[in-house]
Amino acid sequence: MIETRSFGGVEMPITRYTMSEIVASVYEAMEDQGVSEGILFIDEVNCVSETLSAAMLDLLQNKKFGPHRIPDGWVLMAAGNPPEFNSSAREFDIATLDRIRLIDVEPDTQVWLRYAMSSGMHDAITYYLQVKPQNLLSIESTPEGPMFVTPRAWEDLSTVLKEHERLGRSVGVNLISQYVRNPDIAAEFKRYLEFHRKYNEDYDVESILGGRDVDLDSLSAAGAEAKLSIISVLIGHLNADAQQGMGIEALRRECDALDPADPRGSLDAVSERLKATMASNATREASASAAFCLSALHGIEPTEDGISRLRTETGSRAGEWRKRFDRRLTNAVECLRAAFGNGQEPVSFLSGLLGCYSVVMYSEPDGALYRYNDEMLSAGHDRRIEEALEESS
Repeated sequence: MIETRSFGGVEMPITRYTMSEIVASVYEAMEDQGVSEGILFIDEVNCVSETLSAAMLDLLQNKKFGPHRIPDGWVLMAAGNPPEFNSSAREFDIATLDRIRLIDVEPDTQVWLRYAMSSGMHDAITYYLQVKPQNLLSIESTPEGPMFVTPRAWEDLSTVLKEHERLGRSVGVNLISQYVRNPDIAAEFKRYLEFHRKYNEDYDVESILGGRDVDLDSLSAAGAEAKLSIISVLIGHLNADAQQGMGIEALRRECDALDPADPRGSLDAVSERLKATMASNATREASASAAFCLSALHGIEPTEDGISRLRTETGSRAGEWRKRFDRRLTNAVECLRAAFGNGQEPVSFLSGLLGCYSVVMYSEPDGALYRYNDEMLSAGHDRRIEEALEESS
């Protein structure tokens, strides 16, 4: 803004900077959300141009941008990729490093796999990265250009693989290479994708979950990679079951919020609230639940009878789905125990399930998951402690 100021009795126009968008966003959040404290997160902080580096340094050290301060109660956090990942990134100089606390984040495939299984990522990807954990993140510079694969690429590829399966289309190396930008890893993953499909057919995961007879001798004699594939698929199916079960439970709660005396008005109110949830910065689980409920409410007859039927059907479906989930989980554990006894496979399967948010949240304290946790994991942990104490005494 141009302002007029008096200097030595002479009025002169000067430039006065308006509040930056960075600082303004904090005040907007305080007004919109009614919060007085929070975290201001600045991404790609090491890509700031040299002309702005002094202002950014002032922001990091003094929590102000120009004359405008970040309110008390707000914490500054920033992130950036190293220069080898981003050509516009720069190394921090000593003056900046002296004013911040730097945390180097390294990839951890086991941690990422827990996230991947919980979020329902394609089973072939979780299977492959259990066998080849070093390929979660790979960056190479070659004369032909960079070759790379990242966790984001695996997640994007998962979406594409699922959609191709839904449409019954095959997946080739050319498609995989659009996400996995390393030809060797792309070709290797394609082979593992075929192995994964073959293991699914050979060992019939749905028969295991359904409690039908399976060839236990063949299952127990499976190789290490085949076992990983089977366990990944079982976890993926049960996680999908739990996610759908949580959606049904959410729908049941939404049905309880409907007013039979005002069917049209209450349906519209619930639908608008669900749409707002999907449009907000909600968690992945909350957005998926809202989408499920909105789809189920679409086309419901806006009458007292229509709402009554929906409540009855949803309540019955919720109870049956929970029984189905516990039954399928039990069938899977018992099949693995029958094939492998007290070996690592049943424990790995149960540990994988316990890393899935939807499975844990959907399971009831007296359900199959917690029962097997007490029986197989907690008891085993206590036993190991007792054995260690006996050895030391």
